[in-house]
Amino acid sequence: MKEMDFIFERQRIAWQRGLDVLKPTQSQLEHGLELHENMFVTDHFGFLPRSFRNKSYAEKFNKLMSQGVGARELSKQMAYQLYECTCNDENYPDVFRRAMRNSGLNCIVHTVAEGKSREEDIKRMACNLMLFRKFRDTMAQAGSADDILEINKEGKIAVVFSVNGPPIVGELQELEQELHWIDDWRRLGVRLMHLSYNRRNFIADGCAERSDAGLSDLGLELIKRLNESGIIVDVPHTGKRSSIEAAKASTKPIMASHTAAKALFDYIRCKDDETLRAIADTDGMVGVYAYAGLLGGDDNLNTMLDHIDHIVKVIGVDHVGIGTDGCFTPDHAPETFGLRGYENPRFDTNRWWGIWRKNPHTPKNPDESSSGSLAWSNWPLFTVGLVCRGYSDEEIAKIHGQNFLRVMRANGCEA
Repeated sequence: MKEMDFIFERQRIAWQRGLDVLKPTQSQLEHGLELHENMFVTDHFGFLPRSFRNKSYAEKFNKLMSQGVGARELSKQMAYQLYECTCNDENYPDVFRRAMRNSGLNCIVHTVAEGKSREEDIKRMACNLMLFRKFRDTMAQAGSADDILEINKEGKIAVVFSVNGPPIVGELQELEQELHWIDDWRRLGVRLMHLSYNRRNFIADGCAERSDAGLSDLGLELIKRLNESGIIVDVPHTGKRSSIEAAKASTKPIMASHTAAKALFDYIRCKDDETLRAIADTDGMVGVYAYAGLLGGDDNLNTMLDHIDHIVKVIGVDHVGIGTDGCFTPDHAPETFGLRGYENPRFDTNRWWGIWRKNPHTPKNPDESSSGSLAWSNWPLFTVGLVCRGYSDEEIAKIHGQNFLRVMRANGCEA
């Protein structure tokens, strides 16, 4: 099977699996698809489509390995190389454009940096800016609600930059030294910022810490600076106490851009009702992810909709969205392109910041997020699912993006 045929056959299978889960009537299907085509739709936390590993990727991998580059550095360099593949592969740019257009999205909140170090964050941002030059016919960076709508008028998809942590060096000597990089991140276009990612940092405890300590004094200062800068405080990976304290400290609406309801699945990545209410009390919003293994139950599209239903019941439809935490992942045909193995590698698969407590649940279908009903390419079926659950067109419009535009405006996000 040819590479392109393989990729889009996988999408077709995912679509059918989505229909099998939802079982919509013909009228529900038609109405949902029409809504999705004509409505403003935002993924409140996701990723731009990712390339497959091609021949140039394998050549770079083997060259670096033969030069004795350490496994950890090799892992980083190859992550950057995937951006090069996305831009320069003879076939993939068309796949990228097609995936973006077929999603029906008008806006994507996209992670451009992981928040581990300023140096690495800048390298990630550079890779993303390269994508924007390559695909300027398809997408454009947005810094405000008005930006988003103007980009849509041009027939393009707006992308809002998010980062998984603050650019805090942690020398803890002088306050302005710690915080002044926030302004640079704002100038680069960052509009959402995590306080922590799973583990404790100088700002807050992550959701994987057993202590569940609250914000540090520096964390309180950071929230003040983010409010002043027009960057949305985001707490999807932050612990309960830190999330609630952030909501109380913030003078602007905050978000948990990609999470789920702890009442339905008792896991560290989910928010309990108290935290949901604290976020809603800021006039903020909560995005539900489409991530098999982190939803519980059957871990399919209906499970995701169950979480949406619960959160709407607790805090109201004005405070809910969808943040898939996913992307289009075009698994390629089984071709290695001459990739050679690395003997006794020490890749950072157990990175400290990424270690989570053991998940008490194994998904029935581990590929549900990539090839099943929760696949990113099934975004139009997410709208069909909301129709099947009885949401009105107005309510779906709020979930799909109007709530987000409100939060952006309230935070003073500017171009």
